[in-house]
Amino acid sequence: MKDKKRNPNPTIKDVARLANVGIATVSRVLNNSEKVSEKTREKVLEIIEELGYSPNINARTLSSKNINSLSFVTPDMGNEFYGIMYSLLEKKISRNNYRLIVFPLIDQISLEKIKQNTDLIYQTDGVFFSSLSVSSIFQNRIPPKKIILIDSYDERFDSVYVDNYQVGKTAAEYLISNSPSNSTFYLVTFKELNNEFTSFVFKKRDEGFLQVMEENNKKVKIIYSDLLWDGGYKAIGNIIKRRPKKYLSIFATCDMIGVGVKKYLEEKNMHPKKDYSLIAVDNLPISRLFQLTTIRQPIIEMVEIAYEMFISSMGGREKVEHHKLEGKIVERET
Repeated sequence: MKDKKRNPNPTIKDVARLANVGIATVSRVLNNSEKVSEKTREKVLEIIEELGYSPNINARTLSSKNINSLSFVTPDMGNEFYGIMYSLLEKKISRNNYRLIVFPLIDQISLEKIKQNTDLIYQTDGVFFSSLSVSSIFQNRIPPKKIILIDSYDERFDSVYVDNYQVGKTAAEYLISNSPSNSTFYLVTFKELNNEFTSFVFKKRDEGFLQVMEENNKKVKIIYSDLLWDGGYKAIGNIIKRRPKKYLSIFATCDMIGVGVKKYLEEKNMHPKKDYSLIAVDNLPISRLFQLTTIRQPIIEMVEIAYEMFISSMGGREKVEHHKLEGKIVERET
């Protein structure tokens, strides 16, 4: 395969020649057509992988010199956290005449597609992955385009992230220092599925929180919630039916859960710092509206660093960079 390595700009003709098939067959493979045998498909994909061939889907209408776009791959665009991240990143890259294309990774079909080096996201100049476990997705393969991770870590790629285990520890230390000795401690969290999408952000927060609680001989009641706006409301309501006599100390592992918890306690005529302490994570705009004490996710800083890493890599930087940021407590009413 020496000729594969010598060609820095392989074409679809090169793929067809080395796979001993026609150009139309390669095209069918690229478009996931069922009119190709599995054996042929595997052979063509192997050649594409070895050559590092990446088809330009816009070639028929645009010159590649006019295409300035970046991919933003996220597990969910309905979540305010990712909406803010996208908005900030788009403003940044627009200064360099780039546009940002969003690819929500919402199902198994999406996952299988991005595992292929020929997928649409790799037709852009670079790919930002947010809050996804790329080590599970890519395993030992490295995609052909520049990869930058936001809110996750992989030693192979540029990354900017927060230590979520430390976030959990910080929440525990805050509650212990701001609660009476006879408090009842609750962890209201989201139970993540163990699959290729998961970066285990919530699991790490849980572990950090429980570790500190164990070290301080504090018992914790764990409650699982979904991530909808009323998830925390329903979760805490299933456990606390009546107004409790003891002081409650609660860690909600994201703002959306925390807002629901606070709403339920308010309806039980409970008052922050008198009947309960509550801390969440993210510092989204909704946490300000509900006066929720929270651990700030440095979204702005993460986006700025991710943007600078992309710019420096375009300028010739080759060494992989990793930036670990801290989440700081923003104390409010709760």
